Amino acid sequence: MTFLSASCSVYPVEIDSADQLAGVWSDFAGRTVEFTDDGTFTAKGLDKAYVGAECSGIADRQHGTLSLFGTYGEVTFDGVDCEGMKFAFYGSPSSFVACFTRDVTSGGCTDEFRRRKTDPSDPGREPAT
Repeated sequence: MTFLSASCSVYPVEIDSADQLAGVWSDFAGRTVEFTDDGTFTAKGLDKAYVGAECSGIADRQHGTLSLFGTYGEVTFDGVDCEGMKFAFYGSPSSFVACFTRDVTSGGCTDEFRRRKTDPSDPGREPAT
């Protein structure tokens, strides 16, 4: 007998520029991370997520930068000592999720985020304001 497991998307997705991430991403609990084209981000609610336990002190500092390295990015919170926190990308190039992880090789995700789909001309992007 063979069992198939459908867990957090396990196929890594290559991201080569910040504009591929630009927009608002949210998890099922309503926490959000908004990425901009310049590689910065602002978040809401991460202090209540697993990443908040991993990176104490982020309650008032849920913003920073993301440096991209292909299938993951290194997240740096402004003013918070939280080394080794990565944001990994899984799924398919047209529909992928992003999640916080300490080990991108394990495929372990916490706080899985999906981009809000509100712009009909680009199903993965927020409209420009």
